[in-house]
Amino acid sequence: MRVSTSMVFAQGLSNLQQQQSAMLQSQQEIATGVKLTNPAQDPVAFSTASDLSVLNSKQNQYSTNIDNATGKIQVQESTLGSITTMLQSVRDVAIQANNAAQNGTSLSALTDQLDQLQKALAGQMNATDERGEYLFSGTAAREKPYDASGQLNPALDSTSPSFQNVTSVKLAISDQQSVAINQPAGQIFQLSSSATTGGNASILQVIDQLKTAITTQPANLQTIYQNAQKDIDAVMNQVTDARGSMGNALNTLSTAKNDNAAQNVLTQQTLSGLRDTDVASAITKLNQSYLNLQATQQSMVKIQSLSLFNYIR
Repeated sequence: MRVSTSMVFAQGLSNLQQQQSAMLQSQQEIATGVKLTNPAQDPVAFSTASDLSVLNSKQNQYSTNIDNATGKIQVQESTLGSITTMLQSVRDVAIQANNAAQNGTSLSALTDQLDQLQKALAGQMNATDERGEYLFSGTAAREKPYDASGQLNPALDSTSPSFQNVTSVKLAISDQQSVAINQPAGQIFQLSSSATTGGNASILQVIDQLKTAITTQPANLQTIYQNAQKDIDAVMNQVTDARGSMGNALNTLSTAKNDNAAQNVLTQQTLSGLRDTDVASAITKLNQSYLNLQATQQSMVKIQSLSLFNYIR
């Protein structure tokens, strides 16, 4: 086959362009830290990397959800802990009031103490988080659970026409799992059949009845004291159950956090292997391309000096 001068120069130019392109590619990989930028480079690897990027984003969102859920539940559990202490104090006052040795002055002091505890309880039961959302309003987070009289907000009361079908807010912490980050007030502080009031009542309304009984000393005082203690115990049990559920949720979140973190590390490592630049390898390729470019240039110089006139001389 006859090789013309133009063919030699065309092949030389092509080699120069290939080496320059390889150098630029290596330089770009080193500068950006990314070696896989488009499907043409490696269709299978690019597709796998795209899927892993989606998975990584999902895992990051789960991680955020886990942290948010943990923070919210910890605040709620702590608040219920304070409420438990207050309810125990209310119960103690009820027991003290049910004592024949009490006189008008001491009973008045106990009433004042109950009043202070009732206000503190109302404050905790209507507590809000850093976003101004009520801790115990479930999906109706902007609805205040209890009014000044201790009445449950109709929006949260399943017996009211204004009920908003309030449930616990749930956050997804994995593809197959979610946790409730709160419980509506009606499930914790409400009595469907109060021994004190004879109907649906909140613990705040029970305390109201107890204060009135201490002040007025009705004929059925002993019965009121006993019924109030039953109601207080019932609500304390509900609070304990709620705290137990929150403790279980926190354990679930802790396990999910560790599992998600481990999966996330594996995803990132795999994704990095497909997409990220191996700097040492890229530098080696860059140096090799540079040496090849120099060799091609030197070959072109020698080829350019070869001609029949040079040979005759």
